[in-house]
Amino acid sequence: MTEHKTLHVQIDHIDPLGQGVDKQDGKITFIAKTLPGEKATAQCYKSKKGVQFAKLITIEQASEKRITPECPHFDVCPGCDYLHTDYETELSFKRAALKKYFQKIIFDWEELEVIPAIKRTGYRNRIQLHYRQNKLGLIDGLTNRIVEIPECVIVGDALRPALKTLYENRRWEKKHSSSGHCELYQHHGHLQVAWNQAYAHGGFSQVNDEMNTQLRAAVSDTLKRTTVSSLLDLFSGNGNLSDDLVSTGKASRVMVDTLQKSPGPNFIPIDLFADSALKAFEAQSPRDHFDVMLVDPPRKGFLALNDWVARYRPNTLIYVSCHPGTLARDLNQLQKPFTITRLILIDLFPGTHHFETLAALHFPK
Repeated sequence: MTEHKTLHVQIDHIDPLGQGVDKQDGKITFIAKTLPGEKATAQCYKSKKGVQFAKLITIEQASEKRITPECPHFDVCPGCDYLHTDYETELSFKRAALKKYFQKIIFDWEELEVIPAIKRTGYRNRIQLHYRQNKLGLIDGLTNRIVEIPECVIVGDALRPALKTLYENRRWEKKHSSSGHCELYQHHGHLQVAWNQAYAHGGFSQVNDEMNTQLRAAVSDTLKRTTVSSLLDLFSGNGNLSDDLVSTGKASRVMVDTLQKSPGPNFIPIDLFADSALKAFEAQSPRDHFDVMLVDPPRKGFLALNDWVARYRPNTLIYVSCHPGTLARDLNQLQKPFTITRLILIDLFPGTHHFETLAALHFPK
């Protein structure tokens, strides 16, 4: 049910999606752009089964942690969640989110490692915009409206001129007058503008180059802590996370992904979400066992993880995820006992509630 009533809310805490949570009057209300302890007026847009979703109207009592957002679009844009507070507070929310997702998994949280972002803005090398009725921007999930973002502060310097051109020179309106999407991205150092193509159709890459370097280093350092003579890299892409290991010549690697063009030797093209994926790999695999299994799936995770672990019996599993919820779900489904030897929060997406997580698991023999 959709409503538009005015609410007076008091924020109890921030949920893992970056929303403030109000618990008054027997209902849970989620309000973005708020902070714990704040009192505010909000407008309810959706209500169902005792849960409401509202948009902030005015702050009546502000948190001492509130700051003026660097981005002029922040108050209305759905893209960022935390630019109204300092970065240390943002990281504290992300730590709490990871702990909540992992509440069923045994881990000493004093051992959690955090790799903060090198910079909080100007980092994205890729952005997808939607257009409808001659408006171009991001879709607000509550109002279903397009929010235009000509001065977005998280896009990188290489994308900003192209983004500015789209808003200043609107010739695209005649050619793309109904609805669809546009993607700005860098590919091999060149700026590309693609209309109505599949996301990352030119090849997936991490959106934050500097923090991708930090992620690669974290994977490499984790691999150095275990014995690796053979590595199975699932959702390998072009080998972004395992190239450093192979370059040393100390281990053999088999890569698996949906790429049609092989990025190198020992690459097997398989749709890992297909029911037949494991059997297809068994028919082509050069080994019956791998010392290490490296998994880096998309946001929806990898439900077949337990089957692959049972079949190839890795000593170590390194799971890299951009969604801690599906990561925790997949680990909870593992039937083989394990110990988390390393858990790292890597902030590839500052300003937003998203982050990357690296979990290293050891399986006892």
